Amino acid sequence: MAKRDSLIKAFKEEVKRTNPMTFPICVDSFTNLWQYEFGSLEDLPPEVEKLIAHRAIELGLMDEDRF
Repeated sequence: MAKRDSLIKAFKEEVKRTNPMTFPICVDSFTNLWQYEFGSLEDLPPEVEKLIAHRAIELGLMDEDRF
């Protein structure tokens, strides 16, 4: 459980520093690492999904209607 919490914490910090160009790379890196560590994205916490969606909206990469 500690590894899971550590990955989420690091991702939250990293995603704050993203811009429209680096955001997709950050998300891809995180999801690849998560899949490697835990085997799939099925156990991805809802808080991470919401964080990704909200940041994508903030950066103008996604419309609020899609969330």
